[in-house]
Amino acid sequence: MPDTTVSDGADAAQTVAEHLGSFAYRWTTEVELQEAIWSILSDRFSADRERALSRRDRPDFIVDVDGVTVAIEVKIAGARNAVLRQIGRYAEHDTVDAIVLASGRRVLAAGIPESIHGKPVMSVHLGGLL
Repeated sequence: MPDTTVSDGADAAQTVAEHLGSFAYRWTTEVELQEAIWSILSDRFSADRERALSRRDRPDFIVDVDGVTVAIEVKIAGARNAVLRQIGRYAEHDTVDAIVLASGRRVLAAGIPESIHGKPVMSVHLGGLL
């Protein structure tokens, strides 16, 4: 297993995205994809599912990478603007250092900015079967 020593949010997001992107996924629903991601994350990182940042904001996963907190949102459908609003809210929280969007739709993963509210954002397309 490679070293996961990171120096900042961008490094942590890249570490998580590369880890998620190194697996093949098969799913028919977002819940199935989340289950597959959970088993992959929990084998390597300290991770929580749906930890509340506030009453409204609950990322699918929160991962600790050497003390850097990465929020992960999983999407297999949805409008880009709605996803941007959602991950933008996550970026407003002081407890989040970086965000990873894990998407089953290449077109959704491709249009995400590199940072939101000063927090690094990385998107990863998770191929697979829909």
